[in-house]
Amino acid sequence: MKEKVLVLFLAFIAILLVLLKNISLPKFTNFYEELVTQANFTVISINESHEYPLAQIPLEGFIQANISVDAILIDRARVSLKAGCYLIEATTDACVANAINKAIEEKVDFRPTVYDVINDIFRNLGIKVLAVRITEIRENTFIGQLIIQQKDRVLVLDIRPSDATAIALRAKAPIYINETLAKEMGKNIC
Repeated sequence: MKEKVLVLFLAFIAILLVLLKNISLPKFTNFYEELVTQANFTVISINESHEYPLAQIPLEGFIQANISVDAILIDRARVSLKAGCYLIEATTDACVANAINKAIEEKVDFRPTVYDVINDIFRNLGIKVLAVRITEIRENTFIGQLIIQQKDRVLVLDIRPSDATAIALRAKAPIYINETLAKEMGKNIC
């Protein structure tokens, strides 16, 4: 479990490095030195003079989903996605379901989770979480994408839908599922 969280965190650090490659070293060094010298480590924002419009995400064939956590057991949990007239139930790790539930309730524990940290990193670096897309199922595993934007750069990241959901809910970003997938895997509730 701890290894999964560490791998996820390291993957996001690598993504951040890719996104930040256009920041010059002196600018980053000044930012870091200024941050370290602050006694209370308050966040220092880098002011950018140009606001970039949010990218338009292709959503044809996708429908928006609402997420709920139904049951958390010792090591597994059941999560439901309601998309249109379809209800899809899936299982995930208990710690991820707990993180999703905390995001839904807008609660942060005494110590932040890796998802809270990722959200803070994104916010402070001007990275916007645009959406999550759940695209398909392979070998009984849902496949997802986390779509993020920094300035005029957009990245579509392959990610477990549960991890993407825990991040997106904190960023108030929408979650979409492939409509055909919802029809095939969900039960009709209308």
